[in-house]
Amino acid sequence: MGNIVFLLPSMVFVVLLHNSVAALSAESPTTTTDQLALLALKAHVTHDPQNLLATNWTNATSVCNWIGVTCGSNHQRVTTLDLSNMSLVGTVPPHLANLSFLSQLNIRFNHFHGSLPMELANLSSLKYINFGYNNFQGEIPSWFASFTQLQSLFLYHNNFSGVIPSSLGSLLNLEKLMLYDNDLEGHIPTAIKNLSNLKWLYLDNNKLSGQLPSTLFDHLPKLQHLVLEVNLLFGRIPTSLFKCQELQVLSLSVNALEGSVPQEIGNLTKLSELYLYSNNLTGEIPSIIGSLPFLEYLDLSDNNLTGRLPALQSSLRGLGVSHNNLIGEIPLSICNMSSLLDYFILSTNNFHGIIPKCLGNLSNSIANMDISMNNFHGKIPGNFHKGCLLRSFSIRYNQLEGSLPRSLVNCSELEILDVRNNNLNDTFPYWLGNLDLQVLILCHNRFYGHIDNFEGRFSFSHLRIVDLSYNDFNGLLSMKFFENLHAIRNGSENKGDSNYMMYIGSDQVEYFYHFLYITTKGLDMEFPNILKILTVIDFSNNRFHGQIPEILGELHSLVVLNLSHNSLTGPIPSLLGNLPVLESLDLSSNKLEGKIPSHLVNLIFLEVLNLSWNNLMGLIPQGNQFDTFTNDSYMGNLGLCGFPLSKECSNEQNLEPQPTKSDEDGDAVNWKFSILMGYGCGLVCGLSMGYIVFTTGKPWWLVKVFERGQQKYDIRRKISRSGGS
Repeated sequence: MGNIVFLLPSMVFVVLLHNSVAALSAESPTTTTDQLALLALKAHVTHDPQNLLATNWTNATSVCNWIGVTCGSNHQRVTTLDLSNMSLVGTVPPHLANLSFLSQLNIRFNHFHGSLPMELANLSSLKYINFGYNNFQGEIPSWFASFTQLQSLFLYHNNFSGVIPSSLGSLLNLEKLMLYDNDLEGHIPTAIKNLSNLKWLYLDNNKLSGQLPSTLFDHLPKLQHLVLEVNLLFGRIPTSLFKCQELQVLSLSVNALEGSVPQEIGNLTKLSELYLYSNNLTGEIPSIIGSLPFLEYLDLSDNNLTGRLPALQSSLRGLGVSHNNLIGEIPLSICNMSSLLDYFILSTNNFHGIIPKCLGNLSNSIANMDISMNNFHGKIPGNFHKGCLLRSFSIRYNQLEGSLPRSLVNCSELEILDVRNNNLNDTFPYWLGNLDLQVLILCHNRFYGHIDNFEGRFSFSHLRIVDLSYNDFNGLLSMKFFENLHAIRNGSENKGDSNYMMYIGSDQVEYFYHFLYITTKGLDMEFPNILKILTVIDFSNNRFHGQIPEILGELHSLVVLNLSHNSLTGPIPSLLGNLPVLESLDLSSNKLEGKIPSHLVNLIFLEVLNLSWNNLMGLIPQGNQFDTFTNDSYMGNLGLCGFPLSKECSNEQNLEPQPTKSDEDGDAVNWKFSILMGYGCGLVCGLSMGYIVFTTGKPWWLVKVFERGQQKYDIRRKISRSGGS
């Protein structure tokens, strides 16, 4: 059977050849050769979803008029074959080597697979090859050295493995070499130093190891883009790199490079993007970086850099220095950065002092501002003017006081506001309710007052994550507030191309929001990126009283619900059993009474349950996730009995009915099941892993792998790859 399948493309080709003999007789012999080669390729395409080749590559028209084919004006031979973005599935036949005049071959963004036939080495006129975004495998052929006229070689995003062949160093006309997103390993061959015309070198997201050869950059005077991020490189940055004075983009991020950032970086006067984050770099940030006249993006995050942040160029559009050991105040030179548009990330350092007032003015341009986990004190600047473009504002874990500035209402595109763990003293910010706010985190402050006088003027309809815990809120839980949480009721915010919250930068590329802390079961869990399907309501550790509103049972996309450590009374609403994706439910340390509703057994994704220290009584429901919970979920409820408690129930207590399944319930199960299949394994596994990591402190390798993958994905979005690649 396998042999028959293997022979099918050849049999199809024979039939096509037989049916084409008459038509081909009208063509010149050389044109016939080209047509036969293309028909062989057509025969090796097993799936053509748009029927482009099936309907266009026929004997009815000249080969030079076929889609994707360009012929020379003099000899009418095929010079360009461009089948990019056609979603074709198949293999490349050796017959393609008969296109002897071919100078450009572009089949990117398809699903071609297998290995490349050696016969292609005969295409000596090739100047441009693009096999990007396919499924080719095996080693990169050493016979690529036969393409002596080649100027661009794009093999990115395939499954090529093995080492980079040193023979590529003989392609003296090569200007662009892009091998990123493969499984390449070994050292970067020193033969690349022979490519004196090379302008672009992208080897990122592979498994390349070793030190950067000290002589690698001695003879690459035209190099403009060097991207080696997400590999296993170590050692120091070689000083020969700074001989490449035409460099515009330099990314060595997510490796294990060490030593200081060389002062010679000041030689790269044309540099516009510098990414060195996630290495082991030490020492101070060279002040000479502030003299690079065209620098627009600088990211040195996640290293061991010390000292103060130097004065930087006003041309910067993005600045990231988070997760270092930087000290001092924010330099006032920041106030001159009117071009700062995309991100300003100073989090997790030792900065101190007050926040410069000018940061409020800069909000008219910056999309993402994060100065969290420092030692800033004083008040939040109050000058967020109309036209404010902030999408994310995070100041968590500082010593800020006072109130939330009402001028934040001018930031009409604000999606994330995180002020946790400060000394802010204010009432609930109703006035933010008309924004498109998706994440509101006020926990661990001194907010106070009611939220039950909600008049509906402010809807919070996009809100998916709200954390008011550890404050001094009081009064009743507002039914109107929960009623307006349409994003959690309907899941309307979960749609889109990405699984994570993101925004489009001024450079029209995508940036992902970073680092969200969620408390569940008393533990702070850190999410490197914010899942769109993560929905949280945390009102714990306040002074709310009254009953739990039944409207909560209509928040069908809710994942985490925490109302613990309040003074809530009455029964647990049975409608909470209608939350099909709920994973964490904490109602502990209240004054709840009555029986545990048997409908809660329907919560088949529930991983964390805490009903302890209430006045609950009767039989603990059994089945599904309830069979996995321990005594800790129920302690402090003297009236409860049954598994897992040692206290047995009397006959009267055993009369608790089990949930019934009427026809109507069956319909509900059907629609819930469709939701569950979408949410299921990924988020459950994610929260489970997060719980293991942050409970035990292990396995740290998992945290590093997750962060590494996320950073790789983010930087892929940041670096713009143009030029038809």
